[in-house]
Amino acid sequence: MQEKLILAAKQGDEQALEELYRQYWPLVYGLRKKYFLRDLDEQDWLQEGFITFYDCLCVFERHHGASLGSFFKRAFENRIRSLIRREFAYKRQSNIGAVSFEQTVADGFEDLCEYTSYSQDPLQQILVQEVFEESKNNLSTLELEALSLCLEKPTEELSKSLFSAYNRSRRKIIDSFYTK
Repeated sequence: MQEKLILAAKQGDEQALEELYRQYWPLVYGLRKKYFLRDLDEQDWLQEGFITFYDCLCVFERHHGASLGSFFKRAFENRIRSLIRREFAYKRQSNIGAVSFEQTVADGFEDLCEYTSYSQDPLQQILVQEVFEESKNNLSTLELEALSLCLEKPTEELSKSLFSAYNRSRRKIIDSFYTK
């Protein structure tokens, strides 16, 4: 079935291309949870994924030994890493912003709610405050400790268990935003 879709999409069938790409949406969403890009919303992620998918499909040959899925995953992850490198390039450092997520966590979750509101919409402000309050309640003592410790020293200096706890806390906070 997928072979037919690949051939049809390569021959210009837009419906086959779209149907084939939709099969790989979980991969796109999985990488969205793994990587954070400040300026990309859900539609931007899907668009970046589609562009990368189309490029992969155009050069994909089954006889090279890789599946379309693994080829696309590698290419899309490389694309996201390139976007991250571009975002953190020296000449763009002034665009990053004055307040870091980690610093606002160090100041306390109440201050964090203040900094994260970039909208004048009161409803959105309330939703942001709720998400952070719920995130605070969902974190274990170890995760809160790890989050605080990572602000005092580089994450490379944390023990493996504290580093894992730090990553869990970040994932929980980010997941709270996506589920709201």
